[in-house]
Amino acid sequence: MIDKLNIEKFYDYFDGVADLLYSNYKLSYLEGMNEAFNFLLDDELEGEYSLEDTAKLKELKFMIVDIFFEKEEIRKSVQLGLLKGYKHVFATNAYLTPDTIGIFIGYLVEKLYKDNDLTSIFDPLIGSGNLVFTVLNHLKKTVKVFGLDENLLKCKLARNIADLLELENEVFFQDTLTYYDQGFSLIVTDLPISEDDAEYFPYKVINHHLDSLSDGKYFFALIENDFFEKQGSAIFKQEIDKKAHIFGLIKLNESLFKNNPKSILILRKFGENIKKPKNFLMVDLPSFNDLDNLNNTISQIDLWFEKREDE
Repeated sequence: MIDKLNIEKFYDYFDGVADLLYSNYKLSYLEGMNEAFNFLLDDELEGEYSLEDTAKLKELKFMIVDIFFEKEEIRKSVQLGLLKGYKHVFATNAYLTPDTIGIFIGYLVEKLYKDNDLTSIFDPLIGSGNLVFTVLNHLKKTVKVFGLDENLLKCKLARNIADLLELENEVFFQDTLTYYDQGFSLIVTDLPISEDDAEYFPYKVINHHLDSLSDGKYFFALIENDFFEKQGSAIFKQEIDKKAHIFGLIKLNESLFKNNPKSILILRKFGENIKKPKNFLMVDLPSFNDLDNLNNTISQIDLWFEKREDE
């Protein structure tokens, strides 16, 4: 059971730390959040602060150190902080994938994976990790998290948040197209809005990291709605057709986005006894606030999965 008061208490802790470090040491809000997490996890501060300010930081920590927080209380509290921090630094919240999308992807993953089939989840553009952590909190499974980002502060935040959520994790500060690994059970990522050019970045990310996925497993990518109309799409389709089936395409309701609405693309990597689906999952998702239409759509998706299992 989620306790809103606990969400507020955890937020008040790191918000107090971040505000103090911004006022007295000109650290950004996100840097302050990260320092608050370091202090909570390791009982150590990375920076050097006055004795008076160190005492204030200890006092803030003392207020919550004996409280048990549910994982989702921590994640929701941290998300509020990230929204504030990203607004300060980047003047946009586009870096955070909406919760409802992560929960919906978690629902689909539950349909596709049995307990012993999902041991690792990889986000090649993890940012601060809100998408992957939302999915995992919904699944309530013990899964190791792997992630990449070329922004060092986001990497530090993702590592610390994963530790706070007691998730085994490896998050690397690295250009995603230089990373090579294999054997991941699931890939989930929110691909950035990218300008059209001869080498459309989201195409490169998918093509590169499909090789990291285990045979027969799934790649979930949030894509721009005109994803298949970008320059180079024909070559991209040819390359993907050598590695994976298109399993599904779910158009998300535009109310979720201020600009640049997106869809969920689901790919399934080839493998032994993996057949191309007779009908791929094609859905136009209504608003999450339109409960009647949403429930009807979810029922249709459930039926699609039941029919698939009977094939």
